[in-house]
Amino acid sequence: MKLILMDGGPASGKNTLGVLLVQQFQKQNSKAILLDLDTYIEEFNPSWILQNEQQKEIDLIKARSNFAQNIDKYLQQNFIVIAIGERFLTKENILNFISKLKINCPTYLYHLNTPFELRKQRLSQRGPHSLIDLEKDQRDRDANKKWYGYIYKNVNSEKSDANNLFKLVQDNKGLLE
Repeated sequence: MKLILMDGGPASGKNTLGVLLVQQFQKQNSKAILLDLDTYIEEFNPSWILQNEQQKEIDLIKARSNFAQNIDKYLQQNFIVIAIGERFLTKENILNFISKLKINCPTYLYHLNTPFELRKQRLSQRGPHSLIDLEKDQRDRDANKKWYGYIYKNVNSEKSDANNLFKLVQDNKGLLE
């Protein structure tokens, strides 16, 4: 049972690497699952068109609650859970998230550090997305002075980056104490 938190801005490779990590754990006969907060938000707002701030906050609270409940459920079943979609820029972000969980287990945090130009290229290939402000996200990341967990520069092939992250987990790099 492990919880692997993967942080990174839009188009940094969280989903892609998460899927590949799940496959690697499964090859080792471990039960593993990828949970994405965006999926839980879409349960309440499939179109991602936010009507007003009050409803947005209500939807986010419900989505985050369901996300945490499912993480706990899979951890109880001895899964390795890879969780993406939350921002873990500060110690407060991390502690706030972990406080929502009932299960205490080894928790790893990996920040995907992907060059801004590569993220822009990936995002443009996906097509327009009105809710993503890539420049603001990059400014927030650049302004962060203290990073917790492990900063991983994912600039290799997807498979190579997944192999590298898998090895980091096996070596307990990125383990939050």
